[in-house]
Amino acid sequence: MERLIYSEEQSFRQSVLPWKMLASVIVMIGGFGVAFYQQLYLGNPSGDKTSDQELVWSSIFSLAVMSGVFLFILNRKLITEIWTDGIRYKFAPLIRKLKHIPISEIATVEVEKYRPLKEFGGWGMRKRFLRRKTAYNISGNMGMRVIKKNGRQIMFGTRKPDEMKRAIGKMMQQGNEKYTM
Repeated sequence: MERLIYSEEQSFRQSVLPWKMLASVIVMIGGFGVAFYQQLYLGNPSGDKTSDQELVWSSIFSLAVMSGVFLFILNRKLITEIWTDGIRYKFAPLIRKLKHIPISEIATVEVEKYRPLKEFGGWGMRKRFLRRKTAYNISGNMGMRVIKKNGRQIMFGTRKPDEMKRAIGKMMQQGNEKYTM
């Protein structure tokens, strides 16, 4: 019978990134505010001669797009679970259902320090198709690297590397007992 050994939930709300993004959105809103004030109240057109109505609608559209992107990034959540029969994960809203990597498909798994920018190009859900690598990470530089028997690699970021190491040890021990009988 499968049993949950370890579970970790991470979101961008827990990292520093949203506050930097929020600051940049506030700066952009301030820029729109200055452009509005100059064009509508002082009568100084910014850029080419656009009508007041065009400026308002283009600014509203730009603000809506930026806000939508900000909310999409803010709502991303990584769930990593280690069970006695393998690893389950979800990266919402992109991956909505838990995916499962059975222990029988795992060649090696270890928790290690890695370089998200150099190895995967940053944080989030990152795929390197030619190298057969995928990363699911929110922040930091610690993660669980799973190398499957087919050669594919999956990196899961973690904020609790020591707990994850212990859970992997339990999973592998119980998995070996199950498959050697």
